[in-house]
Amino acid sequence: MNFIEMLIPFFIFFIVIEVVFNLFYKKNFYSIPDTISDMSLGIISRLTDIFVLILMMHIYENISLKYSLSSFLPSKLFHFTFQRDILENIQALASWLTIFILLDFLFYWSHRFSHEISILWASHVAHHSSQEYNLTVALRQSFLRNAITLCFYMVFAMLNVPWTVLLLTDALNRFYQFWVHTRFFNRLPHWIEYLFVTPSHHRVHHARNPKYLDKNYAGVFIFWDRIFGTFEEEKEEPVYGIVKPLKTFNPIRANLHVFGEMISLFRAPISISLKFKALISKPDYMSNINMSMPNQRSSSALAPKIHYVSLSNLQKIVSIVILIVLVTLSLALIRFSTKIDLQFALIFYFGLLGGYGLLGNYLDRKTGIGRVPQIVV
Repeated sequence: MNFIEMLIPFFIFFIVIEVVFNLFYKKNFYSIPDTISDMSLGIISRLTDIFVLILMMHIYENISLKYSLSSFLPSKLFHFTFQRDILENIQALASWLTIFILLDFLFYWSHRFSHEISILWASHVAHHSSQEYNLTVALRQSFLRNAITLCFYMVFAMLNVPWTVLLLTDALNRFYQFWVHTRFFNRLPHWIEYLFVTPSHHRVHHARNPKYLDKNYAGVFIFWDRIFGTFEEEKEEPVYGIVKPLKTFNPIRANLHVFGEMISLFRAPISISLKFKALISKPDYMSNINMSMPNQRSSSALAPKIHYVSLSNLQKIVSIVILIVLVTLSLALIRFSTKIDLQFALIFYFGLLGGYGLLGNYLDRKTGIGRVPQIVV
């Protein structure tokens, strides 16, 4: 069951509210090209999940069948259905809370490793490459997001947690993470800031200020970062994006640009052992062994924000209309993916990828991003 798709109306509702606040308070937290890029990446991630979730479900069920720890665990360790019996309801509530907390713990490590291991960073960097910070950035996800994260969640298969329970718990976890991608909240009461991830904490995580890099990985409970030494308080104004700013609105390039740099590294005249070590070392290791490689994660200097030309009103309308058409077709594919032939679904999928790529190229040409030093209007 696609629980994330069920949350889309809520995502849109809160994004509209934030856009209204942005206009009312005359802030500059949104730009149309960046928002289109965010939305495109989010939909591409969900489209890819059509195929990823089927594969991961089979792996999950196979692990549950062959490597279950049920023989070593109490027969009613978890109980997820609520009944009339009050004791069963208490057990069900305790089971859901336990799984939610354990999932958030595993998310912390999945997220942390995605910043500290090059090959995983390549699959996560798309989420961080926006220079803006608003609710649409929460939707800006890598096409491999679930493929990586669900590998860490396979422990639930060994605990006999049903696949649907895992998906629902993950959806609730991600729904919480959605709202912290905003600049309209400053600080919340101290006890909330101490226990939970807040917008202030997560702004630090998305910043490329040197002191903020690789901090605040938690999804819901910030005490994971406090326990494992990765917490940083927001003290100076964050500058958003990645150390080497991404000079494109093309979602395909946003997903693949670090993978492309890795391919270049493998073509470089260095030893095989160094090449493979680069895949599992920290992302800045690539630039240390090959100076032609850009430094993706660590830097003592803060690169200036990339400026680009504002779209004309006609170009804005054209871009938004194209995005609406692509999103409508994408949601239709997601909705009916289980009822159509796999080969047709794949053709439809790659056709949509091409459409999002062409829209990104259109935005790049019209804004001159990375080439024309003019400030967005």
